[in-house]
Amino acid sequence: MSETENGPSENEGKPKKLGNPNFYKGMPALNPEGRPKGSLNKYTKLSRELMSSKGPEIVEKVIELALEGDRHCLKMCIDRIIPVSKAVEVKHEHEDLGINIIIESVKAIERLEEAEYKTIEGTIMEKISDEY
Repeated sequence: MSETENGPSENEGKPKKLGNPNFYKGMPALNPEGRPKGSLNKYTKLSRELMSSKGPEIVEKVIELALEGDRHCLKMCIDRIIPVSKAVEVKHEHEDLGINIIIESVKAIERLEEAEYKTIEGTIMEKISDEY
C-alpha cells in the first residue's frame, strides 16, 4: 500500500514552496554586475529611432485623421492637449453634501450621454426615412 492509502502524506497541509530550490537566502548574486544603469530596452530604442526619423510625419497623419473624424486619433490628440484628470473626492463638514455632489455629477453625465444618444438615434432615423 502507498502512503496516501495509509494516511496523510508528510507534505499534506503544508503550503508548497515557491521558487527554485537551488536558491537560498543570503547566497551570492548570480549576476553581480546586473544590467548597466541607463541601458535601454530594445523596444525603447526602436520607438525612439522611429519617432526621431518619422515622428513629424506620424504626428501630422494623426492630426489629419483626427480632423477627418477618426475617433481614436481625436482621442489621442485630446489626451495630449488636455490630460485626463482623476476624480477628486470633496470633503465637507456635512457628509451628505459630498455624496449629493457626486450623485449630481453622475446624473449630469447620464443626461449628457442620453442627449448624445438621442441625437445619434435621430440622425439614424433621418437617414432611414430619407432612403424610403
